Amino acid sequence: MTLEAGQADITRFLQAAQTGTVRFDPAAARRCADLYDQQAGRLHHLQQRLGSVSTLDGFGGFDSAQQLQAGFGDKARAAAALLDRYIAAAYLMKQAFLLSAGLYDEADAANAAALRALSSGAER
Repeated sequence: MTLEAGQADITRFLQAAQTGTVRFDPAAARRCADLYDQQAGRLHHLQQRLGSVSTLDGFGGFDSAQQLQAGFGDKARAAAALLDRYIAAAYLMKQAFLLSAGLYDEADAANAAALRALSSGAER
């Protein structure tokens, strides 16, 4: 499944939760939302680790070594930017589960976290 297809599925689930087509018990919704929150945390940790390798050194002074160093750094930054989208998707799933149980304040907080994840990618 591509990221775009997954995002389309998330959007459909979120819309169904917003319209009340999909309903969950609040306790079950919170458990599901917690799993997505944990996933977002793991992805964020991975993203931070990628950030630490995006500025590598020690490749030497040759032009080819500098090009290799730059290439690895670019790949790490691109992967970190892609993780923004996965983190945002996890928070949107969290939001959808919370909305499906009528937990609107908690769902708003999840939506804000998704927006922060997407906006942090724009800053790179």
